[in-house]
Amino acid sequence: MGEKFWIQKIGTGLDRLRVHFKTDHGQVKSIFVIQYEAYINGKWRAIVRFDEAHGFFHKDVISPIEKPQKTAILVHDKKFALTEAIDDIKKYWRFYRKIYEEKYYGKK
Repeated sequence: MGEKFWIQKIGTGLDRLRVHFKTDHGQVKSIFVIQYEAYINGKWRAIVRFDEAHGFFHKDVISPIEKPQKTAILVHDKKFALTEAIDDIKKYWRFYRKIYEEKYYGKK
């Protein structure tokens, strides 16, 4: 079994994608985290996270003022789930950041 881990800058460099999963013979066996993080007010903050914690694959949309919004995702193929989660973050990171910042700084 092998573990894959990387951090990839997205957008302005103040945004990044963190990916960590386990494979066995080319098959994705465990997804530890696929996370969008943004550098806001001097600190890296988790904004959106996909993982298998709590015994099921899900997406957490994290808020600076509320509990995370957890959405269960039915998974038949972990490689597909991994790819879809990465694509989701790459496609919508600007939107996720905007919503987080509106709550963090207060809507202007």
